[in-house]
Amino acid sequence: MGCYNGLALSETLVAIDLETTGVDPIRDAIIEVGAVRFNVEDGILDEFTTLINPRRPIPPPVQRLTDIPEDEVMNAPILEVVAGDIESFIGDHPLVGHYSAAFDAPFLDAGGIRHSEVIYDTYDLASLLLPGAGQYNLRTLVERFGVSFPVQHRALPDAVAHMELFLALYRRADQLSPAIISSVCRWVASTHLPWRQFFLNRVDAPPSEEHGYIPMEKPSLPDALQLRTGPVWAEPSVATDLLASAVDQPELFPQFEERPQQMEMALKVAERLNEGGQLIVEAATGTGKSLAYLAPASLYALEGRCRLVISTATINLQEQLVGKDIPILKALLAARSGDGSSQELRTAQLKGRQNYLCLRRLSAMQMASQFTDLEAKMMARLSIWLAETDTGDRSELNLNRPEEAIWQRLSAESSDCNAGSCFYAAEGTCFLARARRRAEAAHIVVVNHALLLSNVAVGGHLLPSYSHLIIDEGHHLEEEATQQLGFSAREEEFASFLDRCQRLTGEFQAGLRSPATALGPGASLSGVVSDLTRTVERARIRLQEFADEVRNFMREQINGQSTHDNRLLIDRAMRVQPGWSDVELTCDNLRLALAGSLTVLETLSKELASMSHGTLLNYDLLTTEASALLERGALLSEGVADAVGKEDEGRIVWIEEERRSGSLTVSSAPLQVGELLKERLYEGNEAVVVTGATLASRGSFDYIRERLGLEEAEDLRLESPFDYGQAALVLLPTDMPEPSQKSYMGALTQAVSELGEASQGRALVLFTSHASLRAAYGPIRDVLTKKGVDVLGQGIDGPPPKLLRSLRSNPRTLLLGTASFWEGVDIAGEALSLLVMAKLPFTVPTDPIFSARSTTYDNPFGEYALPQAVLRFKQGFGRLIRSKRDRGVAVILDSRISSKRYGRTFLESLPPCKVHKVPLRELSGLTIDWLSTDGDSKASSTDSGRHEEQD
Repeated sequence: MGCYNGLALSETLVAIDLETTGVDPIRDAIIEVGAVRFNVEDGILDEFTTLINPRRPIPPPVQRLTDIPEDEVMNAPILEVVAGDIESFIGDHPLVGHYSAAFDAPFLDAGGIRHSEVIYDTYDLASLLLPGAGQYNLRTLVERFGVSFPVQHRALPDAVAHMELFLALYRRADQLSPAIISSVCRWVASTHLPWRQFFLNRVDAPPSEEHGYIPMEKPSLPDALQLRTGPVWAEPSVATDLLASAVDQPELFPQFEERPQQMEMALKVAERLNEGGQLIVEAATGTGKSLAYLAPASLYALEGRCRLVISTATINLQEQLVGKDIPILKALLAARSGDGSSQELRTAQLKGRQNYLCLRRLSAMQMASQFTDLEAKMMARLSIWLAETDTGDRSELNLNRPEEAIWQRLSAESSDCNAGSCFYAAEGTCFLARARRRAEAAHIVVVNHALLLSNVAVGGHLLPSYSHLIIDEGHHLEEEATQQLGFSAREEEFASFLDRCQRLTGEFQAGLRSPATALGPGASLSGVVSDLTRTVERARIRLQEFADEVRNFMREQINGQSTHDNRLLIDRAMRVQPGWSDVELTCDNLRLALAGSLTVLETLSKELASMSHGTLLNYDLLTTEASALLERGALLSEGVADAVGKEDEGRIVWIEEERRSGSLTVSSAPLQVGELLKERLYEGNEAVVVTGATLASRGSFDYIRERLGLEEAEDLRLESPFDYGQAALVLLPTDMPEPSQKSYMGALTQAVSELGEASQGRALVLFTSHASLRAAYGPIRDVLTKKGVDVLGQGIDGPPPKLLRSLRSNPRTLLLGTASFWEGVDIAGEALSLLVMAKLPFTVPTDPIFSARSTTYDNPFGEYALPQAVLRFKQGFGRLIRSKRDRGVAVILDSRISSKRYGRTFLESLPPCKVHKVPLRELSGLTIDWLSTDGDSKASSTDSGRHEEQD
């Protein structure tokens, strides 16, 4: 029998796929089975397919997805009739499929169909072998390998695709070095992972148990930037000339067209960089603000040999700047210099420590005595990834939530990254050290707000020195400052800290080389570890007492009141209530118990430091984990003690209980961040530019100035180059009940259902709470699924990225979303043609931060609540028109926009577009008319005013 890299060429496998009425193997049923027998050498040996009568209706979305006629299925045999044939075809051969272990196998089990326990799940295999792939769905993966896949969501074609993907992954594994294969096998050998034989069959000898040093190639890093002192001047017109040159270089920027707004912004940014001071720029969608500030920033940095920091709210925008906009700019600069002799612009992306893998912690974890299957899979994945990555950045890995928890233990967040204590830092292979070296060599460093403000919190040790700062997505700066300069910890985080302490004691026991070591060098440690066990158990008791007392206090204060999220602001009035003293007492007891554990951990660290490295098998693991726990425990202990035990007029404190899990969270935050930003972020910078698409409210920057501490800043407001009169229609129903009325939800679901049918999906409905979304989801889905429109709800049908992919791939979709969909969603074209806002986005008055900050205003509604809601409203409306070719309808189902005096403030914040006030019954017809009419043939909807309102 032939052998190919350890796996028999003639070994038979069965690729399988099932189509079902749903995803629950208990409640749902199989409607089609497709399977192919194959081997590596010969390919397909035999095929099997059959429809199956599920003895229940097939949901319309499944019918549309699979294109399986319901009448054919109802005339097909039931599962009991064909189960024997399926089982006979499968035999005892290993199964191959995509999500087979999690999806197909449970359906086979529920149907009583026996199969092999060996399941080669191509999803799991792809996540290991392609660690940097952005997505692991079947279609994306087969496209990556060039596999023909013309028919999808039918069982037999899908099964063939599973086979082809398996073979492609098999060939991919052949390209791995023997050392990597051996490392992967070492992790999966003792697990119960059903696909482990895929790797184990590739080694002749059992995998070695030896772990330790991780060999890494030392990178070539640039020298630090030699900063020049003294005044700098970069001619502003050069920046606009550089941007204009893109017109003559379509190969670099195919769709570039000169925009006056972009040129105006570039000139103003250049002026501010030259002269110093502060600038606020609102640049509406379509302005091209990224290049408008990158061009003058780059020229200024090159001219002055100085460093600028550009900060964004999201890592997504960071990636866009680094991966798209900056390369375009560098190409324009190179073309401008002709022979390329001018100084090269150096740029770097820097993220927070938690984003980088710590090689020391990874090598230490390899010495752990026990692993879960998930941990072993993660370690195997990292073994392959290390051979590919140059950054060690977790964004390359596309981690799921359980993997994120493991990553936290392996990241550089709590590592001592210096050459004196870490071998990898000393030899120059540490990923965090590499990133910082690149940042020190750069003219422009791109960061996110979290890192920018973390740098403020720790006194400026995370970023290289810089003299000019550009903040994009500036409307997020206050929120991020509130988080980074505050404290928040869930009950589970305290429990996790104690669990890790307990696990550390087990690792110590496993780490002794011999009884002689335990009696000799390890003797002193044995007593310390016993002390740690006792203090941890005491802390567990104190944690439970504290949590119970907080829950009791919350319930007494809420006393049946209706709250959206069980949050309670702890202000001066609350601290004098009966019961709060008991909360403080149990908190102090918890702090003392945690202090006991921290004292033992400190002693343990000192004892380990005095021992020789080889005394314990897992010396590095114990050392790094003890250090990390000391840092984490101190943060938790000090944070909760300060929040509960200290009354500070300059801080907001609140507690909350999650409705579903009952988990408690204790949080605190600065009452005002404007002064903190002014003193600790802006101070020392020659120039600060804050920009974004939504910064002005009622045509004024007063609100954002006050919130961000930019009272002296110059401002510039730039309109969008899009023709909103041709592109957007805004509909305001005149007979919609107010949100506080009982009839509101019924009217909302009916209106959304009718609008979704009129637009044939292609719709995003924005809610201000998950509770409202869940209440509307069922009635809307029941109506629209019968009309051939899929209805997807955030938190019901998946997370936001998955829902957005569904909307893009199937425009006949109506998507219901909450906070994360009000901004950052970029769907150009017809896939998003209808935008519905269920309510005006006012913050819930009981939100602790909002409630506390409201008290600092003479007119809380007009000066704080309204401007904040207007900015969010503008962000939400901005989802509709994303390019000059877009055309869409926005419907506001909150009658307060027409009935209340403040409603005009929201309307005046919109770009010039047509606004119709009409009865609910006319919404659908107007939507159909607008979306079916060519914008070019439509008469302009604007006159000398900002809007043309028609009743």
